[in-house]
Amino acid sequence: MMDIDETSVIQDFLLNYHDIFTVDDFCRLMKSDGVKLNRDNARSILDSSDMVFSLVNDEFITRAGVFIGRWFSFKPSAEEIQKGYILLGHRCMPFVNPEVAPDEIQVTNGKIIITPKPVSFSMNLALDTYALYGEGYVLPYIFNDHSNTKLQLSSVQYGMPAEIELTAWPLSKITGGRTIKFGDRILGRVVDWASDIVELSVLPANSSDELTTEDLEREEWYSIFEKGLMNSFETSGPVSSIEQQLAFLFLENQQELCTRSCGSIEEFLKHTKKIGFSPYGVESRIWYANQSVPYVGNWNKNTSAESLFGNMTMIFSPQIIDSFIKNFIFEERERNSKKTVDTLVDEIFPPTLKMNASERKLVLLNIEKRRDILNKVYNQFVDYKLAPVRQRVLDLFSQVSYLLCAIGCSGLSLQDFPQQELVILVQLFSHIARIVEEMEVDYLKEVFPLDDVLLSLDGMEETFDEIGDVLHNSLEAITYNSIKIVH
Repeated sequence: MMDIDETSVIQDFLLNYHDIFTVDDFCRLMKSDGVKLNRDNARSILDSSDMVFSLVNDEFITRAGVFIGRWFSFKPSAEEIQKGYILLGHRCMPFVNPEVAPDEIQVTNGKIIITPKPVSFSMNLALDTYALYGEGYVLPYIFNDHSNTKLQLSSVQYGMPAEIELTAWPLSKITGGRTIKFGDRILGRVVDWASDIVELSVLPANSSDELTTEDLEREEWYSIFEKGLMNSFETSGPVSSIEQQLAFLFLENQQELCTRSCGSIEEFLKHTKKIGFSPYGVESRIWYANQSVPYVGNWNKNTSAESLFGNMTMIFSPQIIDSFIKNFIFEERERNSKKTVDTLVDEIFPPTLKMNASERKLVLLNIEKRRDILNKVYNQFVDYKLAPVRQRVLDLFSQVSYLLCAIGCSGLSLQDFPQQELVILVQLFSHIARIVEEMEVDYLKEVFPLDDVLLSLDGMEETFDEIGDVLHNSLEAITYNSIKIVH
């Protein structure tokens, strides 16, 4: 297991290294900084990191290497021009670090870092400017902006506010911003990827009615963008997010797309008839217009149901197991529960995930050891508010993982299952697992958003009620139809 210093060295490399490199290069560079890695561990780190792209010939490049200094653009809205301040929202996507929220990006005019301030904008503009984060994530990004100190995400259930305060940058401080008018474009590029510094300047619109070379180049840009996206749909599918889809697109087509005459993703989506936002379970993706995104397509059509186990490795995360054990201890102390550790193992691991006797014995031994450790340190009095929420979350987690495992163990083709329901099941599993893991991080306990989680939990339970029966029935029907009667 790596210590904090080694993890920090690796992270520093991934944020700052700009050249193409191999696994051997990575091992050598890490060794020079005091981190010893064998090739298998090094490859595993690179393959699993969202900060790295795999290239041909067993080579790699970091996101920093791909996107540093690359041009992108966007057009400020009439509301922003009128107020003299701009939002960033999704507009720097995918050029900046995807783990950095838009209100944390630093803006420079090439000379100074521009200080932002809280500015009130219409909720409609906010939703448009954050749309590429996708369904399910747009509102959390908006409401978690540090300039929004008055409105809670949980208040949305009573109605959407008309306006919201968000972090915004003064146009007057951006090069050319004092004379900016509606229709002008803002040209941007990341000048320091590790520090999230973006340089912005104004590119005035052509005032005549005649088509310029830049106008023609921009039309060609939209054509290349559209063709590249549709090609990525066929080869990679919907990937893990809209952001990742765009990152792959710009990686493949950076010479043609990252020019000073570039268009913007926002304008492209208004411009195209072939591509738009489409539902992908409880999320959304950019996809073929008016089509929902399937779980199985050209990119993974030979995938068996066993591939679902890739999603299920989270069952074995220490935080999730600890969460089940704390729930067990709480029930034992507060409700005089007589459950055994044997029963606890059945709650954590779905019965369809078959273990032989020796495997089960080993799991039981480990769970008992961990239960004894937590029994000494767990304080149920501190946990009173969280405990009932934990129980609800774990009940849903068990139901979802049971069904996911039943499909995964079936040996059937995923293509035969209802696609949107399958997508939602996989998403529910990862969303609930993430909530459980965040719940068990001690230093986050004080700021854990209990109200937001309860609201989210209501929605997830309702969603599972809707899709669970459909998938259970499909599993039974497909299993029945696949049984061959032998005479």
